[in-house]
Amino acid sequence: MNMSDEDVRQQLRELFSDERLGAGSTLNPEAIVAGARRRRRRRQLMQTTTGMAAAVVMLGGGLTVFTIHDKDNGAAFPGGDQLTMGAASSSLAQPGPGSSAPAASAPVEQPNPTTAPPHSTASDGPVKPPKSTAATKPPTQRKVTSGSLLTSAGFGKLRLGMSESEAEATAGPLRAKEVRGTCTYGYAEGAAVPVSTSVSLTEGDGITVINPAGTVHTPEGIGVGSTEADILAAYPGSTKDGSAYVAPVSAVSAYRISVSDDGSAVGILLTSINQNCQFS
Repeated sequence: MNMSDEDVRQQLRELFSDERLGAGSTLNPEAIVAGARRRRRRRQLMQTTTGMAAAVVMLGGGLTVFTIHDKDNGAAFPGGDQLTMGAASSSLAQPGPGSSAPAASAPVEQPNPTTAPPHSTASDGPVKPPKSTAATKPPTQRKVTSGSLLTSAGFGKLRLGMSESEAEATAGPLRAKEVRGTCTYGYAEGAAVPVSTSVSLTEGDGITVINPAGTVHTPEGIGVGSTEADILAAYPGSTKDGSAYVAPVSAVSAYRISVSDDGSAVGILLTSINQNCQFS
């Protein structure tokens, strides 16, 4: 049965007015009722706060279960607000008396793969140094020695720079002598030369060209049949002039080596440098 505040006051007055208690002058029914009312309001406030906290805990737990369920079904992971609410609800939920907190799950130890040492490719025993490869040698020049010798100074007893009279005194009169301009052309024969030789000469320079008719070779081994490689190897300073190589061999003379279409030598003559007569 519920009693109103007025009924409580009336009964307290009657109780405190009883002479057997001897407390009528010290107890105030109004103060007792006011104190009881205050206690009731505090109790109601605590009940309301406790109910709200329980509701928050239940709501947070429901959101967490809902999020996990959606994640298992392939839903996107919850946003920052849901994670914050779930964390707050977890902090408010405390284990009751007599209950033990769930044991934290131990972290799963990941297996540590053992890296196998690299396989050694070295063979047993001492390592042998690699064999040195010899440098490739350039092809050896083929030496030609067939025929008569034509040097940088002359052929037989004839010499570049001899005057006409000196040449005839050495080899006899020039045969088939012909004068064209400032140059005189003729042939020298006899014991003074190995084979018949055409010469060109001028009055001022003497013999400027010696052109043997037979097969000849040079002291460096160049002769008929030598290749262009042989010529350049023997005379690195050679230059090409038409179908011939001009190979200087002294300060005043040079070999003129005619070559065929396949590059092999077919003839050699000796000429003075900077002369104007034809190669007869």
